[in-house]
Amino acid sequence: MNLLLAILGIGFLIFVHELGHFLAAKFVGVRVETFAVGFQPTIFGWKARLLAFKYGETEYVIGLIPLGGYVQMAGEEVGQERTDSDDEFHRKPIPGRLLILVAGAAMNLIFGFLLFIFAFTAGVKQQAPVVGSATQQGPAWSAGIRSGDLIKKVNGESWSDYSNVATAIALAGSKPVTLTVDRQSQLREISIDPQWDPVAGRFRIGIVPAISDKIGMVQPESLAAGVGLQVGDRLRGVRLAIPSQNIVAVTANGLSADRTLMGLWNLRNTTAAGKLSLDILRGDESLVATIDLTPPASSENESEVTARRGIGVVPRSRTVMAIQPGCAAEKSFRLGDELVSMRLPDDRESQSIELLDLLTIGTLVGDSDVEMILISRDGTETRVQSEAMRNWIGEELIIGSGIRTVMQSSPAAEALGIDVGSEILSIGNRLVGDSDYIDEDIQSATPIRWVDASGESHRVTHEGDPISLGLVLGTPARVGRSLFGSPAQIAGIPAGAIIDEINGVRIDRWNDLVGAIQGSAEQSTDQAVQIQFTDRAGQSQQLAVTPRVLLEPLGIGMSARQFTEKHSIQEAVVQGGRQSWIWGGRIFLTLKALFAGDVHGKNLNGPVGIIDLGRKVSEVGIGNLLFLLALISINLGVFNLLPFPILDGGHIFFLLIEGIRGRPVSERIQHSVHMVAFFLLISLALFVTYNDLLRLR
Repeated sequence: MNLLLAILGIGFLIFVHELGHFLAAKFVGVRVETFAVGFQPTIFGWKARLLAFKYGETEYVIGLIPLGGYVQMAGEEVGQERTDSDDEFHRKPIPGRLLILVAGAAMNLIFGFLLFIFAFTAGVKQQAPVVGSATQQGPAWSAGIRSGDLIKKVNGESWSDYSNVATAIALAGSKPVTLTVDRQSQLREISIDPQWDPVAGRFRIGIVPAISDKIGMVQPESLAAGVGLQVGDRLRGVRLAIPSQNIVAVTANGLSADRTLMGLWNLRNTTAAGKLSLDILRGDESLVATIDLTPPASSENESEVTARRGIGVVPRSRTVMAIQPGCAAEKSFRLGDELVSMRLPDDRESQSIELLDLLTIGTLVGDSDVEMILISRDGTETRVQSEAMRNWIGEELIIGSGIRTVMQSSPAAEALGIDVGSEILSIGNRLVGDSDYIDEDIQSATPIRWVDASGESHRVTHEGDPISLGLVLGTPARVGRSLFGSPAQIAGIPAGAIIDEINGVRIDRWNDLVGAIQGSAEQSTDQAVQIQFTDRAGQSQQLAVTPRVLLEPLGIGMSARQFTEKHSIQEAVVQGGRQSWIWGGRIFLTLKALFAGDVHGKNLNGPVGIIDLGRKVSEVGIGNLLFLLALISINLGVFNLLPFPILDGGHIFFLLIEGIRGRPVSERIQHSVHMVAFFLLISLALFVTYNDLLRLR
């Protein structure tokens, strides 16, 4: 039904366009031979028509395919048989012909304006211009944009919905974009340098729109459904408990909905067994829904089960890979800091860190907000509140697997004693851990610190001419955590262990480990894999571990953060005019961006893509469908006036030349130009249709 509505709506816009030409032709006194709506292809001699009849001098046709249409006027086309009768198109004075040519686009523009009014009267669901998240180390993140920022302006122009914000950013191209954002009731102006995204085919700043805290979908017979979660419940916080280990971990308070959801997935993925409690607001009632986490029974589709099998190990992740500029965490940490242990102020002994996340914080402080001390590899102690750490991790403070293990050395490095397997800690004042290579020149008097493969620390100060170490760094398959309740944890693979071999195959990097486990699961779903590893004491061990499905999906989805833009008839008229002006102007901005290379042609939609978009929009509501049809109608109107042959604008261009020269352009030239234009237009149609089909896959 939604697809039919979309097709009929777009077909009606074409009817409106052709109706404009038809009425203007009648007004001027031009004989209309055919008024057709929809395509009527000839199939084995049969014209595919739903309806055809003749009234007066005109044949009226409704084609089988409700897209396209045309008005055939006597004496209009170049090469058409002409009798020089007064009711033929070419016999009419230039103003009359100009009126006919402009009428189709004018009808689209007027109708688009009216549709905008109807849309805003009915109510248009818009996505709030709120940042859900910024891509880590992307342009927006690096400039200081954070989850929950409300975007008020783009380059000084005010917008109230995310669609217009995203369009304004895209059309800015490679030029810096200045966002005015509201953060905790304070306005800030943030300048961002967009980056080219080859996949999207346009410049982007790396933000996505916010979700709401409302649950929008609960999958039947899922874990969420089993504990009574309902559509409309509001997610306020998350708590994970592993009773047998006496561990409690929580998300930070006051997070945006996106970051709360991120915390939910983070905690859910830190263990295969435990109790996951969701703080829910249902109406005015506060509830706690507790889900018992256990590895699921393997009774699903075999291919899906195989794809999700694992032994339950995650890599070491305790190095500061990035710090958002200007954030509070910048005062406490340095890029490349490797946080190896933690303790409370009154503790004498520290707790080792292999993976720094919400669960690790919970092992030390539970759900309390207290001061904790984090110790770096170089012995530096950093005091920070546990709630601040929960807040920073994942947005302001990016923790990852430090890239500092030497995978390939060089004669210059070996001369200093740096061999394969060593971990480079620092060069001069710069901590190492965020780059795959060390190939810059090392100047005289530069100290270099590293730990060799046996764990012994070294410090050498290079003296003499500059040298290039030429080191290739990587991340070995070092276990950060064996998930509680997983085969790895049950078998006894400890945190800090380095996986050396799986089924006799050498493992050098973490990706090798993932590939080997997956490969063994594909060969047999119940066969154990032989894992050889080296523990933190340097002892080599071998264990048999059987991969299995570890994590069962919770079965919930969050709804988008939306609002309904609805106006009185007077306000809708004003807004309709504003939207008509904005979207009409954006056609020229889009063409400019396409020719400048700021937007790739893959972003253009053809008929298939427009219909599919219409189908999706109609599912949202009638107001949104009317808004889309208004936008398409405005685009049809403006695009048809462009001075391109075959289009109305091309005919108008030839007409203006005729008015200036006093005689029409020769039929031979017009025919040649139209043939070239027709070829280009068909090529464009094929290109955008191809893009449409790719997007539908």
